[in-house]
Amino acid sequence: MLRENRTNTPRKGVSRTARAGGSSAHGSERHIVTALCYDLVGSTDLLHVMDIEDYQDLMSAFQRSSRQSIAAHSGVMQHEAGDGGVALFPIDLDAKDAASLAIRAGLDIVDACKRVGREWGRDDLRVRVGIATSAALIRDMERESWLQEPVTGAALAMAARLQVIAEPNSVLVSEETRNLAGRSHAFVFQGSKPLKGFSTPEKVWRALGHKMEVDRFHAYGRLGGPFINRESELNTIARTWDGVLAGRGASLLIEGDAGIGKSRLLREIRRRTRDRRSKLFFFQCLPGGLRSTLHPLLHSFPGSTTRNGQMGVTASDVATLFERNGIEDKEAIEVFAYLLGAEGRNQLLANDNPKAIREKAHRALLRTLEAVSRSGPVVVAVEDIHWIDPTSRDLLGEAARLIGQFPIFLILTSRRGAPVEWLDTATPLRLSLRPLDSDETRLAIRAKWPEHRLARLPELFEVAERISGGVPLFIEEICQWASQSAEADEASLSETMKPVHLSAFESILDARLQHLGPAREVARAAAAAGTQVTLPLLRVLLPDFSKKAIASAADMLCETGFLTRVRAPGSIAYGFRHVLIQETIYNALLRKQRQVLHRRLFGAVNQNRGMAAWIDTGALAEHAERAGLIENAVELLIAAGKESSSRSAMIEARQYLEHALALCSELGEESAVETLQLAALTALGPILTGLVGLNSPPARKLYEDGVEIARRQPMEEQSKWFPIYWGWWFTGSDFRIMHDRALEVQSMLAKVDDPEIQLQVNHCIWAIDFNLGRHRETQEAIKAGLALYDERTARKSRTEFGGHDAKVCGLGQMALSLWLTGQTKASDAALSRMIAFVDRIAHAPSKAHSLDTEAVSAFYRDDFDRLIEVSARMADFARKHDMQSLSGLSQLFRGWAEAHRGNLASGHSVFREGLSLLRTLGAVADLPIYLYMHATLVGLAGRLGDAIDIVNEAIQKAEETGHAYWLAELHRCRTVLGAQAGVPRDALAADLRSAVEIAESQGATTLVRRARRSMQELGLVAGR
Repeated sequence: MLRENRTNTPRKGVSRTARAGGSSAHGSERHIVTALCYDLVGSTDLLHVMDIEDYQDLMSAFQRSSRQSIAAHSGVMQHEAGDGGVALFPIDLDAKDAASLAIRAGLDIVDACKRVGREWGRDDLRVRVGIATSAALIRDMERESWLQEPVTGAALAMAARLQVIAEPNSVLVSEETRNLAGRSHAFVFQGSKPLKGFSTPEKVWRALGHKMEVDRFHAYGRLGGPFINRESELNTIARTWDGVLAGRGASLLIEGDAGIGKSRLLREIRRRTRDRRSKLFFFQCLPGGLRSTLHPLLHSFPGSTTRNGQMGVTASDVATLFERNGIEDKEAIEVFAYLLGAEGRNQLLANDNPKAIREKAHRALLRTLEAVSRSGPVVVAVEDIHWIDPTSRDLLGEAARLIGQFPIFLILTSRRGAPVEWLDTATPLRLSLRPLDSDETRLAIRAKWPEHRLARLPELFEVAERISGGVPLFIEEICQWASQSAEADEASLSETMKPVHLSAFESILDARLQHLGPAREVARAAAAAGTQVTLPLLRVLLPDFSKKAIASAADMLCETGFLTRVRAPGSIAYGFRHVLIQETIYNALLRKQRQVLHRRLFGAVNQNRGMAAWIDTGALAEHAERAGLIENAVELLIAAGKESSSRSAMIEARQYLEHALALCSELGEESAVETLQLAALTALGPILTGLVGLNSPPARKLYEDGVEIARRQPMEEQSKWFPIYWGWWFTGSDFRIMHDRALEVQSMLAKVDDPEIQLQVNHCIWAIDFNLGRHRETQEAIKAGLALYDERTARKSRTEFGGHDAKVCGLGQMALSLWLTGQTKASDAALSRMIAFVDRIAHAPSKAHSLDTEAVSAFYRDDFDRLIEVSARMADFARKHDMQSLSGLSQLFRGWAEAHRGNLASGHSVFREGLSLLRTLGAVADLPIYLYMHATLVGLAGRLGDAIDIVNEAIQKAEETGHAYWLAELHRCRTVLGAQAGVPRDALAADLRSAVEIAESQGATTLVRRARRSMQELGLVAGR
């Protein structure tokens, strides 16, 4: 036994560390408690109709029989009032036993009430009983005294509430109680009932009686030792492997609940393929990895190499690992090094746009699969894909799609219910692991049960089956615990167990850990650290433990199956044998215990990131939050969001930054909080406008909130928050409002001597003036602004101002304005410069902006083939980056083009879907143009009246919002539709004159020519 003190008593070692770790509630521990509350119905009415002495004797008889019912089922009265009482059922019972005994006691109280009523000739003597189960904090854990100590939990209050709503002579139980006793009693569901003092309705069940036989117990789990109930799966796997050996690659998805045996089956596959495979690759997705780009690959490097105190790898590390596995393709290595953010990576790849990077990654993946399989069949395993990050998910989905070309067996595991539709196109073979039944559970227990205890198996089997639920992993832990119990004659698996699978497992683990002395506290500290921990980090978490004691405890935890050693350069690292073990131990900690451990970890790692190189910025933010260090957590979340945004990982960036803003609400209202809020809003705004839409309500509200905060800051700091003001202008609800806001921003910052700010002021002006139809002013602002453009500064600015690069926007706006003013060749040249430049800078939101510009340009020119091609690229890019507004635009433009290429009905349907999505998102800044397109398609379908109504709405919207640059075309569109509908010629001529006048006032010579051509075609005036 490992000793932390001079005593051999494990309990003293535990309590000492608990105090050092800041245990809350003065040594209280969590346990599951079942409470019973009973009360006579109408006892006050009885008092009025009975002699007072007879009433007292009747109450005494009822209470005596009630106490007897409770005592007969191991319950203990906690409180008794004249016509009712409260009882608790001992924590030294299995929680399922306690719940079952409480229900038996409740039913006995009902029977006893009836019996007493008959004896006294009172058929109106009736009782209500409520029973509930919950986690509770109990101070004194000794059997003799725990009921005299304060018990804090919801069970007592809920039992009282259930008793109040119960029908006379019935027993109502909570959902948790029913779950525990579901095998031993029959119930009738009574619905979900609102209970006073509880925020959500509780599912309520009426207990009917005890079952004579126990139902089959289904389970899920992992089993060390022989396989049971896996023959079908193993046969399927064997056939699939034979196909791989014959050159037909295959992918297999193994699904099941936590602990059901996915990892065990995966290890068996690895064992059975060992002799005939050339290579094995194993990748592990980790909890919290959803926002950590390529974390399964990153963590496959030995120890997640540390550079300058940060987690990461070098380009040399990537090359070494790849070449060691037969991958010598330099381009493939460079792409993966870039995606990993490796130090020394090829920076030229940063000039590629995200679509190009994705295409290169897919090509690199193809060549990598080809390289690793040259020497023979390969097994690639990726475990726990329910925790996979978006980038890894994309590459894994592509690998699954390609795998049939190579002799590769791709095996994936996932928890049941996790979204895996991204694998549908690859059509993997799916295995859903089924639970063990009672007979199979018996075989599993026999396979693992200690040899010297087999004689006791018959009397312990039912308890073991009930506690484990037949879960293979739980069975394994129960059997290990039984084999390590000190006294054979006291080996009872019913001690200290808790309800439902996870709670039962929590008790199993805690019972085993209590016999390991201080190793229990080491396991708890490791669980707080996460999926990996080192000895130096454990020393930080447990400062009262010696280095030797921690090392011995870690070794003991490895020997007893809790931890495994993890390869890491320079130090010994440990990981939990199964993530369910880590989760369960962590969840059993009291909140204050967790907080102390997280605070110690954060303090150490924040000062020296090399101490835990696997903890990235986002993970460190989570530790800060759990430590209660909210301000530190917000700062780190903002940093993590910016890091993700710089890699075009916009989904992860949004998650980090929105969580940072949510945490700001916990910090009060002082100015320091507002600075953090503004920093988060500055980073999040461009991401939100790119993902959801620049005129969407969420983006608009974000900037309006930001400006409200920014205006409260000192005047000398206003320029610091210019990105917030810029976004506020950018997301104005209409162009007149945007124009006014732009002038306000320009006036506010006129004296600021900063070329970038002056560039962005011009950015405001050209965007507004274009939509107002002021082409000369637009082109002048673009020329003045781009003269100030600096690409190095732009790397930061493009993430702050509208989410897109100013030069991309300026060139695109110039291309559109030049075309409208009749300068077609100059327009084509500007458009080509925009496309080349955006592809070089590789900034996802800027690429989305340029795709929109390309589509609009093709729309102007009625180039439907080009529009089909651009809209396809838009859709692909939108899917890759989860850009909802871009997805809507792709549908809108594709539908318009298809409708004009002969597929009117289907094209119009796709168009309407896109328009509906944009309306839902609120991303309809160009609504008059969309309505113009809609009216045109409705007119082509022959519904001229509806089409004219739509174009009337478009003209009204354009005039209301100042969206003037397409107003001439709207009038021309109404003229064309009106001519087909038989509108009087005077009205048609008036509309076309308006079109000409508007276009001429704007200098839009292309639109002037269109209007005059329509005049000639309709015979309204002589052509010119």
